[in-house]
Amino acid sequence: MGLAPLEPSPPGFKGARAIFIGDGEPPTPPPVAPIAQFLELLPVLDADRQIPYGGRLQILGVERYDTAVAVTWRMAPLPDAELQYADELRAHDRDTEGLPEDERAMMRRHFLHRLSRPPLQTLTLTDDLATDYRSTGGGSSGGGNERTGRAEFAPGIPHEAATLTVHWDDLAFPVSLEDSGDPDS
Repeated sequence: MGLAPLEPSPPGFKGARAIFIGDGEPPTPPPVAPIAQFLELLPVLDADRQIPYGGRLQILGVERYDTAVAVTWRMAPLPDAELQYADELRAHDRDTEGLPEDERAMMRRHFLHRLSRPPLQTLTLTDDLATDYRSTGGGSSGGGNERTGRAEFAPGIPHEAATLTVHWDDLAFPVSLEDSGDPDS
């Protein structure tokens, strides 16, 4: 390619190198976004609700930042996945007929585990000003009969907003912003 050979990596080096191939100087990397500044933790009234198939969902709180919003949640007990995904499991059992039973059982457990992980797009936000909140990340973990998670959104809640609503599928959890401790509200 017409490039000079690279200097050898130091002994024990386990990283990677970025090499610019082009004319002129390499482009300047984009600026790093400033870290969002925490403003307050907003409580959610009526935050513990029953969900289908025997589960319960709790919205533990809404973290308000100047440029972001985060929702912390907990699901305990988890919905009964055997009931919730009965049709999918019947199809899976049909598709794995003829395999050794221990292999079928392992594949079924793995399939059920994948089905029962709640997708982050299940959780959305709206407010009384019709702000367009977009998901910026998050995750969840759990074990036994419990799962906890955190979903992040941008932009931050406008100071003029009076109500934020956390949506999980068909459930709506309103959060009053009227008495929030935000000094700018």
